[in-house]
Amino acid sequence: MSQQASSGGYERAAGPGWTARLLFWSAMAVGSLPEFVLMPMMIDGVRPEFFTLYPAVTVVVAILELILGVVALLIVKASPMTMRLFGMGLLIFISIYAFALPHLLPIIVNRAVSSVDLAMNIQSIIWTFHGGVVLAGLLIAWNLARNRPWWTHLVAAGYAVCAGLVVAFVEWAMNSLGSSFATSMVLTQFVLLGASFGGLGLLHGLGRVASGPSDRYAAASARSIAEAVTSRRVP
Repeated sequence: MSQQASSGGYERAAGPGWTARLLFWSAMAVGSLPEFVLMPMMIDGVRPEFFTLYPAVTVVVAILELILGVVALLIVKASPMTMRLFGMGLLIFISIYAFALPHLLPIIVNRAVSSVDLAMNIQSIIWTFHGGVVLAGLLIAWNLARNRPWWTHLVAAGYAVCAGLVVAFVEWAMNSLGSSFATSMVLTQFVLLGASFGGLGLLHGLGRVASGPSDRYAAASARSIAEAVTSRRVP
């Protein structure tokens, strides 16, 4: 009984584990590579062969991002497997949404709306909230895998929507100031990536607050029990 308590205490103290954290951070960084590297290269001018390779590269990047994210959620420590599976399911869904929307949105809107101006306005509105929706999915997926309280999901969604609006404003401001498309895209993606890591930091702090002193006391008690058991075994 004491060994089970000590094991649970050590898991809570360890958190999700640095391997899971690093894999999830890597997934977020890998997902930004097309906007950081590939798209500016296309705009600045490269050989025509690159344009034929770009779709295949984006597919590989999307698959790699998804694999890293799913593995990260799968190996999160101190969390029930059910919650990790929920987080993985949400991550898969939001990854498919993020990859498919740029290809399907123009087709769907143009077929549903006859007016070209109205179709452009609808797409602009959807794109304004697109980044926030994707960020909300990523943050809530990590929250689910960490088995955090339900209200932290609401905080994650609200933060993501606000961050998405800020990113959209930065993109609009850059375009209004006459910046090049490549510069605007790189800076916008940099702001979005920073907001993503900022959201993880915010939720980490909220998770520590939500755990309360009782969990910290339980972890300390389990640690003391483990030390006592170890000392008894030492001849």
